Amino acid sequence: MNINKNKKTMLTYQTPLNKIESIYSFLHDPDNAPLIQVASDKTLYAWQHTSIFYYTQQVLRDGAIHELPESIDKGIGAIRVEFNQGSAKTVDEYFDTSTMDALLVMRAGEIVYERYKTMRPFDKHNWFSCSKTIVGTSIALLEHEGKVDVKKPVSQYFTELSGSVWDTVTVEETLDMATGLDSTEHEEPDARTNPARGWFQWAVSIGLFHGDSTHSPVDVLRKMKRSKPAHQVFEYNSINTYVLQMIVEKITQQPIAEFFGDRIWRKIGAQNDGYVAINKQGHANCFGFMNATLRDLGRYGQIFTPKYAQNSKDPIVPLEVISKFQTGLRPEMYAKGAMGAPFQETFSNVPGLANRYQWDVVTPDGDLFKAGVGGQGLYVSPKHDAVVCFFSTGTSEDENNGAWLARTVTETFSDK
Repeated sequence: MNINKNKKTMLTYQTPLNKIESIYSFLHDPDNAPLIQVASDKTLYAWQHTSIFYYTQQVLRDGAIHELPESIDKGIGAIRVEFNQGSAKTVDEYFDTSTMDALLVMRAGEIVYERYKTMRPFDKHNWFSCSKTIVGTSIALLEHEGKVDVKKPVSQYFTELSGSVWDTVTVEETLDMATGLDSTEHEEPDARTNPARGWFQWAVSIGLFHGDSTHSPVDVLRKMKRSKPAHQVFEYNSINTYVLQMIVEKITQQPIAEFFGDRIWRKIGAQNDGYVAINKQGHANCFGFMNATLRDLGRYGQIFTPKYAQNSKDPIVPLEVISKFQTGLRPEMYAKGAMGAPFQETFSNVPGLANRYQWDVVTPDGDLFKAGVGGQGLYVSPKHDAVVCFFSTGTSEDENNGAWLARTVTETFSDK
């Protein structure tokens, strides 16, 4: 396999037909359905071909393609990254030896580093939970327009939840993954395997897992209970994103794929359509199943940089919205949760990390990072006008390491 270290590479990677058939058969066995979220030789293929494992809804592009100028900086590959485990590698070395499938670095709107290992530039890859930024941004845009008040209870907008514990949970608490409710995704270690857990039941109700499907998602959500006060602990939970997406759809009376397409995707000059997997009820799984090319993920990341907003007469994401993600932070709750603690360890010399509006990491100086299961990542440094994004077939350690690599790269080349 020929790999060019600094520019995009047209790879000859191909999965044999008999292996595709085997993967298809294995992952369509209902008992194996959860394994599509676990890195393996099977998901190396599946994460780049999500549409053959789920029904999907298109996120359609339109208009002129926003061409991305290339100004390759050979020095980026030589940047040395010191990880919290004590190891150190250059960017090139990390890419070569890690589970990364592709890596893109953009500065001031130009591509300065781009590599592909197990996929081609035109292949689409699952973003997994990087998709959550779609929902967080959609809520923020509606808030900016006065169509939602994040201080109000969730049940005011998602009225099917009226009369339940969601009367006591605000939209903002849901955005910040700090509802204080049970049915958590990671705080309960057996959440993904125990049919008695609320998270498992929710996953079954939308068709993500196989099991007793007599309950609707609303049934499951209405059974949730309070376990602690809100905004005490960062408890990462895809249920929150699902709830927020339903609020977006109820306010706009549009599927979120269409709202996102109209308000963002068709304005970034995307090169390709994206697509998102849908659940049993026909709603997009925007908590984790957006799929697109790496360059289009980079184009999307650009909209969160102030220079992009300043240079546009009608900015896709106004500066006031970007500021929402960077302010009102609660670092005191961050490391108390199962997801925050590893990120704070990874960013050991950056005290005061927080999460906000579905972004996993907000640094005190305003950088934003969102991870996706298996090592997906979108890092935006507004102050450096930089975007780093990557796809992987790996583990949560790869998410953390990728985030730190992105931070190191943006901090290093900004000093040149």
